[in-house]
Amino acid sequence: MKMSEMLQIALDLAGLEAMPEDSGVVYDNGKDIQKVLAGIDMSAAELMIAKQLGFDCVAQHHPNGIVNKDSAMLLARDHTKKMIECGVPCNVAQKLAYARVDQMHKGMHGRNMANMSSVAKLLDINDLALHTPADILAERYTQKVMDQLMEDKPGCTCQDVIDQLMTIREYQGAYDTQKPEIWVGNKDSYAGKIYVVMYGVGAPNVEEYNAMADAGIGTFVTMHATKEVIEGVKKHNKANLIIAGHMSSDSLGFNQILDAWEAKGVEIVRINGII
Repeated sequence: MKMSEMLQIALDLAGLEAMPEDSGVVYDNGKDIQKVLAGIDMSAAELMIAKQLGFDCVAQHHPNGIVNKDSAMLLARDHTKKMIECGVPCNVAQKLAYARVDQMHKGMHGRNMANMSSVAKLLDINDLALHTPADILAERYTQKVMDQLMEDKPGCTCQDVIDQLMTIREYQGAYDTQKPEIWVGNKDSYAGKIYVVMYGVGAPNVEEYNAMADAGIGTFVTMHATKEVIEGVKKHNKANLIIAGHMSSDSLGFNQILDAWEAKGVEIVRINGII
């Protein structure tokens, strides 16, 4: 299978027309791909291992090595869209999301963008990254599970949310110290309207979370959260915050793409964070 075909499968699954700025080709030598070494976080070391073990391609979830692409605008667009979906007025959503563009752009300015691509080219081994497409799939799957919970049990609690998350294989398989947890609220807190937040380049900041809470969201289910977010959501005292888990949530989305490649005859070996 050609890399272009593999990327198109990911786009089709995620319902996207074009590859987002945080995903795509790291290095493509144009050769057919039959054996892929896949991981959540990959580096030059994994490229060398893949080459030595006879793999045709490395597939990574986190975009280490997407050259000459700035994902700051992708974050702003996606976060604006998601806040509007929650009922935040469009003007408020836009201002909150786009306020992060300059800071994020400056944060990327000093990064070594050619790290993975230069090594992949030297070794002549294919390398690709799929961040937003996989995160969309994880969010969609988890939101569907949460929607069913709200339909079946209108007065559900945060503990019910945890119990539902634990029906999903990737969360079951997480390390004991990384299973879903309630970080704001408690097991008896009413969940209210549950909103899953997993794609958008990075997680919402405090202002975004609180704007969505003001618009009626009762419980957020997300991959991870900073101390500032936890304290800010807690102080706002309107919503619960449930951390599903980072590696497990990434795995939930990425596995759907890897499974689709396998169904087309590509051999996949999963390492480095994939559950």
